[in-house]
Amino acid sequence: MSRLAVRRSHRAVVAEALARGDWRWLARAGWRTLRSRLGLPAGPLFATLAVTYRCNYRCSFCDLPDRARGDPPLEQLIARVDRIATDGALAVGITGGEPLLHPQLFAVIAAARARGLLVHLNSNGSRLTTAAVLPLLAAGLHSINLSLDGATAATHDGLRRAPGSFAQISATVAALRAARNGTTPRIGLVMAITPTNFGEVAAFARLAVAWGVDAAGFLPHHEFVETRSRLDAASAALLAAELTAAAEAGDVLDNSPAYRNAIAPFLAGRPMPVECSAASTHVAIAPDGRRYACVPLMTLERGGVTFDQPGPPPPPTAREREEVCRQCWWNCHRELDLSLQTVVAPR
Repeated sequence: MSRLAVRRSHRAVVAEALARGDWRWLARAGWRTLRSRLGLPAGPLFATLAVTYRCNYRCSFCDLPDRARGDPPLEQLIARVDRIATDGALAVGITGGEPLLHPQLFAVIAAARARGLLVHLNSNGSRLTTAAVLPLLAAGLHSINLSLDGATAATHDGLRRAPGSFAQISATVAALRAARNGTTPRIGLVMAITPTNFGEVAAFARLAVAWGVDAAGFLPHHEFVETRSRLDAASAALLAAELTAAAEAGDVLDNSPAYRNAIAPFLAGRPMPVECSAASTHVAIAPDGRRYACVPLMTLERGGVTFDQPGPPPPPTAREREEVCRQCWWNCHRELDLSLQTVVAPR
């Protein structure tokens, strides 16, 4: 049965547009969303722009730093931002590696804002010292997600292979809250759920409330990224209970109930539906300029085209739909699917 679900961050974007009386943006968003739901060509709703694969962490579940071959220069990144805006996207999420390692990141954010794009940043939080927060906010950042993979320093620092990183994120949250104007940028914490940390899900949500962030979300580890992601039946049942307790920790969870309730079955090995809107609603751009239909395909370096090729990137092949799409519950893509009612909710 189709089920309508709206992610907290999506609701916040619409509420902010209403508050500022930006009816033109709302009309564009509504029209583009409707076309996507009807399967009509509309261009990407939003884009993911990876500005570097370099990272100062060596996480146990990520090989992106091994691919780093130098950062794209500012003029190339601005050309990509120009194309994202020309294609009609409403927002861009900037990621890496660790994007704050790119020396001209703030200029990229400012360029995207100047072109009318909402700008979101994904970061490990390590580079956001108090001195770096003010220029980041001045660039026009709309929201930021900080990766926090546990409710304790031992769990998070162990997964990230970075002693002291848990304490750094706590300091980063405090610095952002002190420097921002009202609730902009919105501050989120994201926990990647693994067989190592799933017992801290509820405690993570309580920690997010204590730290005063705007949202806390979850993303399950994926087998096509890291092969030890699956849970046995007993562990999946415990995770489901943890997720229920997390929802009761306070009004902070970002994920919609439909998405959140599918995480434990997903990690227990139940494949997700093939239907996914990413090929028509997203574009993901790697540091070398190749474009992909979605973030997972970019992560796997499959299905991309060079930046100067006209038109959208190719949709997933039949093989990719079977090998990747059916094993994907990536929050940025699947939450939008749930909002658009284009995916049958897992039974």
